[in-house]
Amino acid sequence: MNGEARSIALEAAYKLLETPRSHLRVKLEQTEDGVLLSYQDDTLTGVELDESGINAASAMAVALGVNVPRSGEAVEVLASTGLLYRVLALSDLDFSNPTAFELANHLVNEAIDMQRGGGTLSGA
Repeated sequence: MNGEARSIALEAAYKLLETPRSHLRVKLEQTEDGVLLSYQDDTLTGVELDESGINAASAMAVALGVNVPRSGEAVEVLASTGLLYRVLALSDLDFSNPTAFELANHLVNEAIDMQRGGGTLSGA
């Protein structure tokens, strides 16, 4: 997902989050180009499979309470808008900056606390 497409997706994603909801069914999917998070048929964010993107994808998956799916696979998760806000923030971190790891740790811990009442659906 190139930078322009990612910016457009994130803008739409943040609009989705303007209305708080407790359960949105999102999909975390690994393609040959990257890891994407989508809702219905809309991509919310994505990261490339470079070093920073792999770190972001791992943090996103932990925050969602799942493993990063293998290439060509996906997992569906029920997530609140508050949890998704943190996942989107994780996807936007630049892990070439060491400070990003501290922020990611904080966001992941918040997300884990939030998901304790949520669940995952079987992935396909």
